[in-house]
Amino acid sequence: MDAGGMGQAAEHDCAANTTSILEKKMRDHSLHVELSRQEAVAEMIDALSASFGNIRPERVTLENAYGRVLSQDVTCKSDIPSALTCALDSIAVKWDDFANLEPGTIPDTSSWVRGVDWEFANTGVAMPEGFDTAIVIEHVEVSDDEERVSILAAPSSRFAGTRAAGSKMRAGDVAVAAPCVITPDIAARIASAGHSSAEVIARPRVAFIPTGNELVPPNVPFSKHASGKFAGKGKVYESNSVVVRGKVEQWGGVYVPFDIVPDDRDAIQTAIERACAVADIVVLNAGSSKGSDDWSVEVLEEMGRIICHQTNHGPGHHSSYAIVGDTPIVGISGPSAGASFTLNFYLLPIMRKFLGLNPDPTLIPARLGAEFPKGKMHKRAEENSRSLSGEERPPEATQPGEEFFSVKFLRLEVDSSGQLVATPLPGRPGSPETYGANALYMLPAGASATMPSPGDIIMVELIA
Repeated sequence: MDAGGMGQAAEHDCAANTTSILEKKMRDHSLHVELSRQEAVAEMIDALSASFGNIRPERVTLENAYGRVLSQDVTCKSDIPSALTCALDSIAVKWDDFANLEPGTIPDTSSWVRGVDWEFANTGVAMPEGFDTAIVIEHVEVSDDEERVSILAAPSSRFAGTRAAGSKMRAGDVAVAAPCVITPDIAARIASAGHSSAEVIARPRVAFIPTGNELVPPNVPFSKHASGKFAGKGKVYESNSVVVRGKVEQWGGVYVPFDIVPDDRDAIQTAIERACAVADIVVLNAGSSKGSDDWSVEVLEEMGRIICHQTNHGPGHHSSYAIVGDTPIVGISGPSAGASFTLNFYLLPIMRKFLGLNPDPTLIPARLGAEFPKGKMHKRAEENSRSLSGEERPPEATQPGEEFFSVKFLRLEVDSSGQLVATPLPGRPGSPETYGANALYMLPAGASATMPSPGDIIMVELIA
């Protein structure tokens, strides 16, 4: 069981039977709010209170700071460098020995004494006391006993070959500005500014609630004659917890697991209440479609506010947003393949908002390398005069000026000319053909949609 007391599945083995027969019907959610992906994210972020995100700073050592988001500017404790410093491996000399000579003229060094007239000076080390100019070691000849020196090239000016105190940064200057993700290079810069720790934003706690009478944990053995602790016919191994956990931790959050919750209104409400109490963000698996046991939307309507219930893309059409109290609820598609990219669409921006980062997706231009495979929606648009079979879902209705999109997976590669090329991959999310995808494209799929042609420059989204 997890820390939130979530192990409720056993208590509700027969909970689905508690739902009234009169309530079990295929519900029409067509009146619920349908938004575009961009609109849904914007409205959710706008609806979050001003206190959401950046609310729990904590200090961590630099060794534990990689991947964390800096919450406070880091300032230099002292000038960098703190003194006149040699820029390269050199010998230190006194400019006064060159000042009255013709430019480029080399003084007689036969009587020079090490430590008085010259001295070794190493890269990044403070210049020896009394010396103000450096000549790189490649332009000098040092005797075997390292006491005498001959100069091959004169310095150009006083302080040549050196870095002045504070030339990189002054005490009190901002060395690293917040917010930013701490990389090894940034951690090194923080250390060079005199700090062994950094103040970061606390990781958002993300609870995941899998729902469904058909779900069983993957470690439960299967038997078609199921009894006791065996899974039987019609059961499905729950896999979304794996993908949710992986993405939450990859994106800088703390995963809070919940046990499988049956399709029961009271059980779902109880799980959501407990999740809101222990997490900053809640992800709800499925329960947002039109099935007879899909109660999540109704429960969320009673508990809080529905931001959107449907989005204008497929797969992932029945993704949803809601707010209960001050806690955002992200409803994702049921199958793990669809859940994966809908998490990118709807969970990632909320997590980035919490961490004080830009929630917008990363879009880059690329040349389309081949035609997009036509999916069901495009085929239906071409065959709109044909009557649909009973097993076929009708095309998504759109108002004039509105669009519906089909999510397509791409492989980005650099061709021989150095141009970035996007090649469409066949298959739906989760199919083996899409495993090599590193980008996606929202392809217009309405009856009047114009598909891009090979050679066109399109804006593609990198997969996080």
